[in-house]
Formats: sequence, C-alpha cells, structure tokens
Amino acid sequence: MILRKHLKTSVLLLVLSMAIGPLTGCNTKNDIDKVAKPPRATTNEQGQVDPNYIDWNKINGNSDEELTDDELTLQEIDLGYFVGSADILNTYYTFDNPTNYYSEWPTAGLYMASEYDYQQAIVYYQMVIAELEKMDLSQMDPNEARLVKYMIFDFKANAELCQYSMYTPILNPTGGRQISYPLMTSLIQFRTEEDVERYFKILEDYYSYFEAAVNLEKARSEAGIGWNDEGLDRIIADCAYMAENRDNHFLKTTFEERLEALDLKSSDKEKYIMRNENLLDTVFFPTMEMMCTRLEELKGMCNDEPFLASTEEGKKYYESLFQIRAGSGRSVEESIELLQQQIDQLYNEYYPRWEEKGIKYDFSHLSFEDACKWCERYTRENFPQISDNEVSVFEIPKEFAQSMQPACYMTSPIDHVSKHSVWLNTGLVDSPDYDMYTLVSHEMYPGHLYQHQYQYEELDNKYQVFATSIAYAEGWAEYSEWIMLHYAPFNIELAENNWKFRQLFNVLVSARLSIGVEYEGWSYEECLGYVTKYGQGQEYLDSFWSNMSSTQCYCVEYAFGYIYTSEIIEHAIAELDGICTPEEIYRAYLDLGCAPFEVLEEDMQTFIDKKKP
Repeated sequence: MILRKHLKTSVLLLVLSMAIGPLTGCNTKNDIDKVAKPPRATTNEQGQVDPNYIDWNKINGNSDEELTDDELTLQEIDLGYFVGSADILNTYYTFDNPTNYYSEWPTAGLYMASEYDYQQAIVYYQMVIAELEKMDLSQMDPNEARLVKYMIFDFKANAELCQYSMYTPILNPTGGRQISYPLMTSLIQFRTEEDVERYFKILEDYYSYFEAAVNLEKARSEAGIGWNDEGLDRIIADCAYMAENRDNHFLKTTFEERLEALDLKSSDKEKYIMRNENLLDTVFFPTMEMMCTRLEELKGMCNDEPFLASTEEGKKYYESLFQIRAGSGRSVEESIELLQQQIDQLYNEYYPRWEEKGIKYDFSHLSFEDACKWCERYTRENFPQISDNEVSVFEIPKEFAQSMQPACYMTSPIDHVSKHSVWLNTGLVDSPDYDMYTLVSHEMYPGHLYQHQYQYEELDNKYQVFATSIAYAEGWAEYSEWIMLHYAPFNIELAENNWKFRQLFNVLVSARLSIGVEYEGWSYEECLGYVTKYGQGQEYLDSFWSNMSSTQCYCVEYAFGYIYTSEIIEHAIAELDGICTPEEIYRAYLDLGCAPFEVLEEDMQTFIDKKKP
C-alpha cells in the first residue's frame, strides 16, 4: 500500500495552501476531550505516534478483509492526504488537535515551502496518480469512482502548478500573508500552557519566514512577474499598519485576553506578557519594518508588464491555475466562449427588465444576527438537517477594508467539523453594496458552512469535504444566494433584478476582464472598450481594476462555479418537473460531493435517468 511507505511526503502539501483568519470577536471555548475523534494512529516502540504505521482497520465500519485492494488503497490516499501539517500556525487551522488525526505538533512555527518541497510534491502527486489510474472503477461503488476521478483531476492540475512555484505569490495586495498570518496568530486559543509556548514559536519564526517571502518577491520582480507599484504600495501599507500602534497592537491585547482562559498565578501571567512584548519588539515589528524597506526597493520594476500573459511560462501557469479555479478540464479558450455566452444571455434577458423596473432593492437592512436567524430558519425548513454546531464570528478592522474579502467562512478543523468560524470585513459590508441576507446565505446557510458540515456527515471520504474544489464551493454558495431570495418575504421580481445585475457585473464581467488582462494581455483601454458594450464606463472599471491587477484569476471560481452549478441543477429541475421538488434536486447535488463539473454533469444525468419513469 503506497501511503504506508510514502505518507510523510503528503505532510509537505498542506503548506502549499493558506487559510485566511479573522481578528477579534467572541472566542468559543471548546472542551477538546469532548471532540469526536477519528481513528488514532498506532505508535512505535517508544510510544510515539508514527504516521507511517497507521492502523486503517475498521475505519468507516470496514475491515481490511472487506475491502478490495483498490478500495483499501483509495482509503489510504483519502485519509493519509491530511496527515500532518508543515508548521504550527497552519496546524491550528487544520486540526483542533493534530493528535486526534494521526499527527504530532510540528516543530516549525512558520514554514516556507522551498523549491525542493514543490518538487517533492510533484513526485507525490505523480505517484498517487499512477495508483489511481490503475484502479478498476467498474468494480467500485459510484461514490468511490467519483472520488477517484476527482483526485486524478486535482492531482494532475496541482502537479502542473507546482512546476511554476515562483508564480505563486506569498505577499498579496488582497489578503496576503502579511495580513492573514498576524490575524491568524492573534486568534490561537490558549487551552494549555503548551499552546502559549507554541504561539511564541510562531512569533520567533516571523522574521525568517517573511524575509524568505520578500526574497521570493524580489526574484519575481527581477523576472518581470512581480507586483506593479500599486500592488507593492498596498502590501507596504499593510506592513506599515502592522508596525504601528505598538502599545495597543492586537497581538498584544489579544494575547493578554487569551491568557485569561488559563489558571495562572499573577507572576506567571506577567512573565508570559513580558515574553510576548519582547518578541513583538525584537521580531514581529522589525519584520514589518524590514518588509516596508525592502519592498520599496522593488518599485518600478514591473509597472508595464501585462501580468501573466507576458511570458510563456506565465501563460502555462495560468492555464493550470485556471483549471483548478474553474473546476473544469475545459481549456481557457473554451471557457472564455462559455463565459461570453453567459454574459450576453444574461444581459439580453435582463436589460429590458432593468430599464423598466430598475436595479435598486432594499433587503430591509438586516443586521448580521437577524440575517443569520432568517437564513438558518429557511435552510432548516427546506434542506436536510445537520447536527448542532458552534459558530464564532470575528471582525476585521476597517483599516483592512481594501485588503480583504467582504466575508469568509473558515473551513472547520478536520477533527471537529461542528466548530465553525466566519469573519466579516466591516469596512466593506457596511457599504450599501452589500446586504447581510445574501452574504449570510453565501457564507453560512445554506452556503459554505451548511455545505461543508452536511457533506462531512453524509459522505464517506475526507477528500471531498476538506479538499473541496474552490469552484464547487463558491458555485454552490453563489447559487445558495439565488435560492434563498425565493424563500424570504421579498419582492421577488425586484430582488431578482438586483441580484442578477450584481451577478453580471460584479462576477461574470469581472471574471472576463480578469482573463483578458492576465491571459490575453488586455490593456486598460481594451478593458474599457469591452465594458462600454454593456453600458459601463471608467468608474465601473476603476472599481475593479486594482483587484484584477493584484489577484490571480480574479472572480474565476465565482463565475464558473455559478455557471456550472446553476446549469447542472436547473437542468435537473426542468427534466424532473413534477417528479422531484427543487429541494430534492439540491440534496441530490450535494450528495454527489465536489468533483470536476464534467463528472458532476454525468452523475446528475444518471440521477435524472433513474428518477424518470
């Protein structure tokens, strides 16, 4: 069995992705001993957990004797993929406690993946792909066969992407690690004094980690593929803010608040506070100052580059990234054609409605709390039940309004799926461009939170739940907004007009412009010429231009996720009209779990054929 021999290679993979964390809010205290635990790893002769010798027997009620060789290998790949984490910070956002899931706490506070790590990841992916492609899918359950197809698609795209590691930025003008890592660090809960020591280890590694990140950005700039001056200025502004207000910095104030959870003597608490302040003064703040100085030196190097379209390697990287973000094996050119058809169809259908009725609609200015109650109630009434859960909501300060997304659902720990976190970018969501009802339906009910927990409780594998396709997840969340408009007591016609207008111009057209800029090398003037065909001008383009030039594949996962999801579901609803309710179709789609959309199209067609008389 391949994973028993090579499992540790998969530990490197988790460092190649990044969670984005919130800042302040109500921390929920969890009793870790009451968390439902998956099967534990076996131990070596010293009594230490050894992920190379996992006891896979009787997982999901099956013993090795009840599984075929292919099924056993697939199970090992599925469960073993998530073993371990490369550094302490990401471990806190992957597990509630890594020892619950075959793993130990890593020794590195922060870990920067090297070129060697990327090459090792390619070897791992290729090795697993070879095993998957040998499997006889005709002898497997349909759910297992779907999982195999998904993994092959995913691993091939990831292996291709790993060849172009320099094109993957660590520092980003929109939610880069210069912001997300300090915010994530500030939310680590102190349940034991070991947590405090691990927190200190993270702070100790800040300078070396971000020095490596700046070195990477310097190499990207020298190769002509780095950020332009506007992007660099936004990153520098983030770092400058992180270095300010030292007496009341959130890494200081939240540390003292989190210590209150521990039963410490006053003298011990004071020692911890002094250690934290010392590490902030000697490591964290100098790190941010160093980044400001060194990034300033890179300005002027990449101002005239047409982004990824400027190099042959950049286009190849984009093609690989695009497949992952779009959740489809279709080429960029085929996808552009599909996207353009959707844009024209939506514009031609709704433009007369917008002229007659307008696009303004008041969603009653629901508060976040009221929107949660509404969306959760409508979801409970119309969707399958999920278990009780706990949700912590955190607010991003207004200073980061332009550097972060409006809101984000944080995927729950793999060993505690009912523990959810959501952050709100208050500087954006207070804008009239956002309404809490659609935001909550996207991020929570029946969007990301509901989808994630429902599929964890219904699917037999981990991969479709915790490595879910970003296009699948965003497609379902976008479609959830559309569904929920029709459950609430709104003026449906006006609400639809408003939502479709935003869908066209905030998502579909934005994605088309992004592809044009990054892949086809469109200039600002070419983008302006494109949007004028749809009644938009310079003001509209300027509102998206900075994000398009600082976010790879901007809006691609939302646009194509929605296009494919809505096509698959609405085709099934039309075909099964009078046979199945829309709610039954929604459930059937969720029960498939995430996969490439071509696979989901085939599987939903199978569902349709079985339901028809």
